[in-house]
Amino acid sequence: MNTLKRRSMPITAAMARFVDVAEIIKSRAKVDDHLRDLCEDYRLARQLLSREKKKRPRQAIRIAEYSSLVDDLEDEIMRYLVDVEHKKTAR
Repeated sequence: MNTLKRRSMPITAAMARFVDVAEIIKSRAKVDDHLRDLCEDYRLARQLLSREKKKRPRQAIRIAEYSSLVDDLEDEIMRYLVDVEHKKTAR
């Protein structure tokens, strides 16, 4: 897999979730390792949540834990983007 494709995979879930700021995520992730890592964590958490929801019997506690993790990562991504943009405009 080429480097460009490998770098874009982690951010696609975050871009799909945050459509209004998808272009900001895309451009920032090219140069921001921390944002890319957050997006990768988010992608993996969503993937694990999806798998847990498909399992039978359902494990409500695990689903709740992964749902909480997804929510926390969404908040963290948005806080990070706002903080980065704020720092950029404060210069």
